[in-house]
Formats: sequence, structure tokens, C-alpha cells
Amino acid sequence: MPYLEQETARLQTALQALAAQQTTLTTQLTTQQQAVTAAQAQRSHAQNGLAQAQARIPPLQAAAAAADAQVAEAQQDLLDTSEPPQGIPPATWRARLAALRKKLAEAKTAATAAHARVTEAQQGVAQAQAQVRAADVQVSAATAAVQATQAAIAALQPRRQELQAMLAEIERMNAEITRDPLAREVLQQVAADLSARTTTLEDTLLTTRFELEDAETFLASVITRRNELTTLLADLARQIPEAEAQQAAAQQALAAAEAEVGTHLQDGP
Repeated sequence: MPYLEQETARLQTALQALAAQQTTLTTQLTTQQQAVTAAQAQRSHAQNGLAQAQARIPPLQAAAAAADAQVAEAQQDLLDTSEPPQGIPPATWRARLAALRKKLAEAKTAATAAHARVTEAQQGVAQAQAQVRAADVQVSAATAAVQATQAAIAALQPRRQELQAMLAEIERMNAEITRDPLAREVLQQVAADLSARTTTLEDTLLTTRFELEDAETFLASVITRRNELTTLLADLARQIPEAEAQQAAAQQALAAAEAEVGTHLQDGP
């Protein structure tokens, strides 16, 4: 029967399209899974970099603290030598004082450099943390893409089962029709099934036509409303400059009135 042949061809085409779609999704899933693996490796690398950056800070902080202690010691030595001791020639005392000042300056320079290294290391930690966060985002995005593709593949299965069931039903009808000898009861059942199938398709077509008409009506009303709003906006755009001009004139008049009142108040009654 032409109808059954056409329906069989339609279902087979739909199954082939479904298989092609699944093949595309499977290939896409493989690529996405590779992206997840790469993102996870990048995150591990970033985490290792963060751990290394964090490990550099304590020794640098200890070195900075030691440098600060050297500065404090040099300052105390200089303070203790602010007055020349008894029995030391002035030239010797001045030389010692100059040496202590030099020592203090060198200690301050070393302390500044030590703190700069701590700051640099802390900035490195901040950058490493940012890289870890970025890697986490990439892993999350790649994982979400994999899950979405897996869900899309899983969603194809019910449709495939539905198409296969419909195709099996048509094959059963064909088998009953071509059976020899013909069984009247079976043919009547097949005819009833075909009639029900035709009725369902006709109802679906009618419903679709009604939905299309409703959609076209709604679209026309939306277009009409859009045109009304466009006209309204155009009117408002023309009225805004006039309102602004009126506001400016009112402000000028108010300023003039205030000035006049002020003048009268200054002049007195």
C-alpha cells in the first residue's frame, strides 16, 4: 500500500537522521571529554604552581624579619654611640659613628629588598590563585558541556524507540496484508489501525493549522503594538526637547524672580 510504503520511508529517514545526529553528538562528546581532561591537567598545573608560590613566602618572610632585626640592632648601636665615650679620641669616635651609620643604611637597604621579595612572592601567590580560579572555571564549563551533550544523547533514545516501534507496527501490518491465505479478521484489524492512524494524523494536521492561525494572529497583534509603541516613542522624542526648553525657561524666570526679591530685600522698604 502506498501509504504504508511512504510511512515506512519517512520513519526510516527519521531513524537515519537520528543516527547521524547521535554520531555528531558522540564525536562532540569525545572532543568535550578531551577538553575536560586538558582543563583538569591545567588546573593541576596551576595548583602546583600555587603550592610552590606559597612555599616561597615563609622563608622570605623569615629573611625579612631577620633584616628588620639587623636594622633595629644597627639603630640601637648608633643610638648607644651618639655620645663619645670617655677616653676615645674624637676622630676615632667619628669614624666609628660613620661606620655605624653606613651599617644602618646597608641594613635598611637589605630590609627593603627583603620586604620587596616578600611582596613579589605574595603577588606571585595572588597570580597563581587567579590561575587556579580560571582553571576551575574552565573545568566547570567543560564538564557542563559534557553533561549537556550526554543529556542530548540520552534524549535521543526515547525518540529512537518510538520510531522503531512505529516501524515495527507498519511491518506487522504489511505482514498481515501480504499473508496467504488472507484472514478477514486480521485485515479488518489492520484497516481499523490504519483508519485510527489516519484520523490521528488528520487531527494533528488540523490542530497544527489552528495553532498556525493563532500564531499568525498573535504575530499581527504584536506587530501592530510595536508600530503603536514606535509612534509613541517618536512623539515622546519630539516632546522632550520642548519640555526641556520649558524647564530651562522656568528656571531662568525663577532665578530672575529670586534676584529681584533679593534686590528688594537689600534696598529695604
